[in-house]
Amino acid sequence: MSLRVGIMGGMFDPVHRGHLQVALTALNALALDHLRLIPCALPNHREGASAPASHRLVMLELALTEMNEPRLQTDDREFHRPGVSYMVDTVASLAQQFPEASLVYVMGRDSFNTLPNWHRWQHMLDYCHLCVVSRPGVSLALDTMSAPAAQWLRARQVTDPMALFTAGEGSDARAGRVCMLDELEEPASSTDIRHKLAAGSQQMTGMPAVVLEYIKQHQLYTTP
Repeated sequence: MSLRVGIMGGMFDPVHRGHLQVALTALNALALDHLRLIPCALPNHREGASAPASHRLVMLELALTEMNEPRLQTDDREFHRPGVSYMVDTVASLAQQFPEASLVYVMGRDSFNTLPNWHRWQHMLDYCHLCVVSRPGVSLALDTMSAPAAQWLRARQVTDPMALFTAGEGSDARAGRVCMLDELEEPASSTDIRHKLAAGSQQMTGMPAVVLEYIKQHQLYTTP
């Protein structure tokens, strides 16, 4: 079996249990050798981060250390690349780093809904598979996309996640397919967490305690 490498991008502003659960769900369900969580340096389709890159990376490292799952790893490559952090470029760099591996880009359903707005999004599947993690009973929101985008993705969807890694007639086992895992139990939102932090809320069960302590220590997210 070839190496299976998961990729999960995001602002992680701040990292919360929803992020971690998406990563852990994909890690185990797809039997990935490891999954790299990659903080975005400069986004293309949204405002920049509220917290500096250095803090976001440290918070992510603290969260993964507390989880004690060595297959979950941080990756800061976007901080070292100038310009907008296009995920297609990030995935291409990982494909170059792991030329014999099957790469799987992991994302939540909300991010998947915006995929057709991403820079050269279709070319991402030249380098990797796509795994969408969602809550039980929620289907891929292809009906909210343009007809060409929905048709393009539907043609690549497999019902069995393990089919991502099985070469079929005229297909590559290392890239090009889409699957869904409906196993997410705890949706969360970084936006909601930032608002609660700015309001001084004490109800912060959606994030690791070690991350919350770091935020308080460095006085992050004190304003809306």
